Amino acid sequence: MRPICALAIVVAVLAAACAPPKSSSGARDFSGHWDRGSSIESFANTPGGTRGNELPGASEAPFTAAGRAAFDANKPGYGPRRAMKRNDPMGRCEPLGLVRNLVAEIVAPHATFEIVQTPTRILQIFEYRHDWREIWLDGRALPTGDALYPKWNGFSVGRFEGDELVVDSAGFDARSWLDKLGYPHSENMRVEERYRRIDADTLELAITITDPEYYTAPWRSDVKRFRANRGKAQRFDEQIYCIPAEEMTYQDLVGTGNVID
Repeated sequence: MRPICALAIVVAVLAAACAPPKSSSGARDFSGHWDRGSSIESFANTPGGTRGNELPGASEAPFTAAGRAAFDANKPGYGPRRAMKRNDPMGRCEPLGLVRNLVAEIVAPHATFEIVQTPTRILQIFEYRHDWREIWLDGRALPTGDALYPKWNGFSVGRFEGDELVVDSAGFDARSWLDKLGYPHSENMRVEERYRRIDADTLELAITITDPEYYTAPWRSDVKRFRANRGKAQRFDEQIYCIPAEEMTYQDLVGTGNVID
């Protein structure tokens, strides 16, 4: 066998080993643009979920003393704790952080994220604020020690359990909120996301947060549902930048007073 042929075989074997197992139904392909298909305004926003007094029947978040103190220090512009003097980082054009990007409390056409999937990596691009994160599918572990430093969207690795994509993330900047109601997290938060493509047009996501510094037990969201937006790829994208120089354009695009207030 000639050396070039042997090299081609080795490369093919390595590529096959790195690729996620295929599903005949395409259920493991999450590529595409996904719009919010149901009301997503907070981390867990159903009466059956662990909300903090937002909805009738909602139970209290499982705060530690430190978590309660951090929650009380956050002054949102929404919900029962709406404050006149607010300190929502969104209002200062700071990054939203991973969880808040995922539960994006905004309206169409901006409540969209795109997934670009390769055999070894997923890129998840959030239209609102033009933010992005990467999910590694090559079998690597999350970093540890000094390599696990705080980032707005953390570090993420993924794996498949059947046709469900399971993503584990760590290494978060504690300045972000979990949602618009001011639920906090520490730098030690771990996030698990479970994505399931239940049909060609529907994507479901459930998020579990484990943060012993702020919550006494893992805190699971309700199920978020997204719809495929196939027309999105055919249009020019609106570029929304929340920076002081673009504040008026930003407010015109997202709706004056409906996002920051």
